[in-house]
Amino acid sequence: MTTRRVLFLFLFSSVIGFSLAWSKDKKTVYLKASSVKVSSFDDTPGWAPEPNPKAVVDGNMKTRWASKAEDNQWVLINFGRTKTIDKVILCWERAFSPSYSLSVSDNAKTWKKIYVKKRSQGGIETIGLASVKARYLRLDMLTRFNPGWGVSLWEIECYGPKDKNPKDKPLSKVFSWRTSPASGGDLVLEEEDPLPGVGVITPEEFHAGINYTSWHNSDYAADTSDRILSEITKKNIRHIAILTTWYQKTAESTDIKPQSPKSGSNFDSPADEAVGHAINRSHALGMKVMLKPHVDVEDGTYRGDFYVESDDWFVSYKKFILHYARLAQKYNCEMFCVGTELKGTTTWDRDKQWRGIIEAVRAVYTGPLTYAANWDEYEQIEFWDALDYIGIDAYFPLTDSYSPSKKQLMAGWEKRADDIKEWLNKKKLTQPVLFTELGYPSVDGANVQPWIGISEKTDRKEQADCYEASYQVLTKRDWFRGFYWWHYLPNDQPMQEDLRIRSKPAEKVMSRWNKKMKKK
Repeated sequence: MTTRRVLFLFLFSSVIGFSLAWSKDKKTVYLKASSVKVSSFDDTPGWAPEPNPKAVVDGNMKTRWASKAEDNQWVLINFGRTKTIDKVILCWERAFSPSYSLSVSDNAKTWKKIYVKKRSQGGIETIGLASVKARYLRLDMLTRFNPGWGVSLWEIECYGPKDKNPKDKPLSKVFSWRTSPASGGDLVLEEEDPLPGVGVITPEEFHAGINYTSWHNSDYAADTSDRILSEITKKNIRHIAILTTWYQKTAESTDIKPQSPKSGSNFDSPADEAVGHAINRSHALGMKVMLKPHVDVEDGTYRGDFYVESDDWFVSYKKFILHYARLAQKYNCEMFCVGTELKGTTTWDRDKQWRGIIEAVRAVYTGPLTYAANWDEYEQIEFWDALDYIGIDAYFPLTDSYSPSKKQLMAGWEKRADDIKEWLNKKKLTQPVLFTELGYPSVDGANVQPWIGISEKTDRKEQADCYEASYQVLTKRDWFRGFYWWHYLPNDQPMQEDLRIRSKPAEKVMSRWNKKMKKK
């Protein structure tokens, strides 16, 4: 029987779970806020939550408040009337405050400090207080865990004795979907027994796939991820590429390592237990899995922009990729990707090193292999004959128009498809081609630079038209075997006008075509 992870603790990264074990105290009530004020809001594009100060008291562990990137931030809660408080729970996002204080007031002018913390580690902090009466509670956050971030909270929960707060109710009566308060600690991950795979991928099979992406330790193991995986199968998705990432410090580094959640970085490496859970969950839902490891650079350099001058990098890379090849074999992944967009390492003079890596992977993993070459990289690679599929991250520019017609988009794809066919013939390559990544932001000009977009003006129709043109042209080519669209996240982050398609018109285009291709 599969060993499920023990989810009795609270996950405080980008996905939040709830406590399963809680001793319900009928003498304690939740102190509902009347209004909230905050010092500032984060305005970072793409990552900032909705600027809503009440996000910290709405009972919803999927909404949060985040400040601008400065010290001395605050949250002020107005209860509307005097209440007796004896416990406060702070549910920090990753951007926590190491030093903070709590103060109370009857008039929001004169304040009494009731609690001071100087060395917080973040997460979920339960603060027991001597009973104090107050109408206002203020959290003053003096410092920030990461100087590049502000501070951010999922929730502030205040509690008090029922006999001193007769008009207040238990948490479950205030928020019907909540059964327990947040409890301190991390999501505890346990290794699961592998589930059987869905079945062998055949050479003729059309891959109706997406990239499933996380850059955090436990996201893939959370209940929210399970729910989203269930949701996407209803979009006729039958293949999933699960992303996992290790890091090197700079473009010149030769040491590739997993990133710890305690490193202070914006991102970390998914835990093997979490990856294993996501693979198992995908298999249980009937999806075939490609494990797709990435290497990223901590300083933000694009992975395709570093050039390897030492064999030491390949020694480290081999250790990294074999770690995941063994994981893919253990969890019965139907496919494995040996690398992604490492343009500076796949030049002709490094062909021998890559063939050695592929040979080593085949010694521990028995399924089909691909490499995910960037759209401006695939023609330089010499080792395609050693792989089962040619993988292209196909962010090809299609036109130079901000408002292209479907006919123009299709013409752009016809040219790109002709180029690929000509290259296949020239190189005498017979392997089928997969687009291991492809996506378009939902903005004007998405087709001009698909990897970023060139406008801030929303245009979900152009995104959907790009999807339609891709299917219309490529599904007619005999060398083409399918898409892994970029991308879905395992959480409920607010939707941005980026390459994600969840709940956008492009998702309907994808679902319709996936259903159509299943019948062929």
